[in-house]
Amino acid sequence: MERTEEQIKKEFDENWEKIKRTTIQISRIPEQYKTRFMEIAEKEFSKDYGMCLRELIRTYDGIYVNPNEEILAKIEILASEISSLKEQFAKHTQEPKKENTKQMADGSIKRIG
Repeated sequence: MERTEEQIKKEFDENWEKIKRTTIQISRIPEQYKTRFMEIAEKEFSKDYGMCLRELIRTYDGIYVNPNEEILAKIEILASEISSLKEQFAKHTQEPKKENTKQMADGSIKRIG
């Protein structure tokens, strides 16, 4: 069974869409950065520019923290420290337990109640 021209065109269009989703074209790159990127890709990734870009992004994500994550982490630390300070304050402001004892004139201690 031969494929019709319409089936061939449809298959071509599907493949073209797949290629477009994973293809990138970048312009206006300073020469020094383009050269360095290509050197890294050649040396470390056997000229696989996609894997080189992937690793650069993973490295960037590992080094640079999302500002919101950093703020949330700092808030968590502050909340923990405030909670600890509240506990310490509560311990220091508690009235000492009054024991049901009385010291007698002769120096002995007698339990009351």
